[in-house]
Amino acid sequence: MARVLVVFLMIVLSPGCGYHLVGTSSFLPPDLNILYSARFDNMTTWADVDQRLDEAMAREWARRRRFELVSYREDAQLVFEGTIRSISMIPVTLDQEGRASEYQMTLTVTAQLLDVRGEEPKVLWEDKAFSRRTSYDVDPSAVNYFDRQIEAMDEVARELARALVTAVLEGF
Repeated sequence: MARVLVVFLMIVLSPGCGYHLVGTSSFLPPDLNILYSARFDNMTTWADVDQRLDEAMAREWARRRRFELVSYREDAQLVFEGTIRSISMIPVTLDQEGRASEYQMTLTVTAQLLDVRGEEPKVLWEDKAFSRRTSYDVDPSAVNYFDRQIEAMDEVARELARALVTAVLEGF
């Protein structure tokens, strides 16, 4: 009987197993709640990929409602910043004439979350090679070839933003 009581007390008094629902946990202290999301630096030759990613990041931060977003770095406790390292398109399917009919687009960034309350920024979260990819079909003879490319860029930016914010909030 004593053994059963000890096991019962261990179960009741022990901390949780560490599992939680996605989006319900954060490694960030709750008092850090003012965020400035900086524009991504663009190291690619794609002129508007940074604008598309910045817009997707702003929408995702706002959707999550974890932070108050501010327009100026000086007003923030936290700064989220990053650099677009590469965007690539690789043909993955060819038609009978050897023309690409499906491409895979990959977007890779470095990103970090900084606590800027002290004299020197403190890195709270960082990933030096965060990426997402999407595939899209094209008809090489169609007039909407570039439209499909732009749609894919928007999709990969949304997916990357969603995954980045989740990674920051969940701490992995």
